Amino acid sequence: MKTCRIIIILLSITILSACAGSNHAIKKSDKTISGIKEIKKGTSLYNKGCYKRSLEHFLRAHELFVFSDDLRGVAISMNSVGNVYRATDCISSAIQFFDESCRIFLYIKDTEGAVQALSNKSAALIEDDRLEEASNVLSLAESLAKNNKKLSVTLLKNRGILLCRENEFKRAEDILKRALNKVAPANFSEIAAINFALGKLMVETKHHETAVEYFKEALSADQSSGFIKGIADDLAAIGTVYYTQDKYELAVNYLNRSIKIYALIENEDKVNEIMELLNKSSEKAEINISLTKNFVKKWLEGNSFKNLCE
Repeated sequence: MKTCRIIIILLSITILSACAGSNHAIKKSDKTISGIKEIKKGTSLYNKGCYKRSLEHFLRAHELFVFSDDLRGVAISMNSVGNVYRATDCISSAIQFFDESCRIFLYIKDTEGAVQALSNKSAALIEDDRLEEASNVLSLAESLAKNNKKLSVTLLKNRGILLCRENEFKRAEDILKRALNKVAPANFSEIAAINFALGKLMVETKHHETAVEYFKEALSADQSSGFIKGIADDLAAIGTVYYTQDKYELAVNYLNRSIKIYALIENEDKVNEIMELLNKSSEKAEINISLTKNFVKKWLEGNSFKNLCE
């Protein structure tokens, strides 16, 4: 069975290089080429955390792929739209798009694409606390993936996260560490995601020093890949751990950096969440954060010299 070399984007995989790597024998139509360009634009915005704008490009790509009857492109765009809905907590919509993406991939006999869509669906179900459903979807993905090492890393990560949510902490740790050992050194997205999952696990098991180490590894990987939203999440996680350890000066350092990024990508919910903790930390550390507050207010209003979501 011939499999496509195009890999679907995940919170951890970019489609940018995947599209360039396809060697389809059939000449691509102008609509398909334009669709690929829209996917690339959407992916770049997605990695910045600019979800509204990325969705616009993914939907344009979908229309272009439909025009040219490019089923693989249609499946890619649907999976991409699902990722945006998942990132913005619209889980029911995300699952619909992942299901349709998987159905098309299976129809065109692209097992790898189907597994990626199923993996994304399992992650969405985990986030929605539908753990039994997530486990069933993961099992299906695992059976399809078989011995594909590249895909097994993502599935191991999701299985580890699922076990953590089920309070199976020792099993979760073992599986996540297996995933970390298997991941390719250049796959910064997955390295970040696995380390972040291990950090959260360590927080749950009260191993705070180890949690910080994992979050810092995630931060380094996200900085290497340029995943802006991930950088903000990593910084926030580190700052939060330091706050729980009464290390208020360190907490201010990391929370301050995090909230500025969230403000620049206009994520008001995260700004409000982090600001509460930053205020408490700064008061206890006796650090003046008035400048940060001014910048955050200004950037949330869209008054920045460089709009990252353009």
